[in-house]
Amino acid sequence: MAYILPRAIIVLIGWGASYWLLTLLSTQVSPMVVYFTAIAWALAGVVCFGYLYKLRREAGIGQIRSIDSGRRPT
Repeated sequence: MAYILPRAIIVLIGWGASYWLLTLLSTQVSPMVVYFTAIAWALAGVVCFGYLYKLRREAGIGQIRSIDSGRRPT
């Protein structure tokens, strides 16, 4: 939960900013445009933070391997 919650908040802020920009540029925004924007932000958030999680996991695995590779069994 500590990993997902901050990222969900970032995505919601981004969606809110997009919605604000849409309403600022157009006085009559179709609900489909708002729904499409929400879906696009949600998918972008999942892809972006999933990729960051993958990189963080791989970096952790690489550190463990480099630490263990210097040991010699006695």
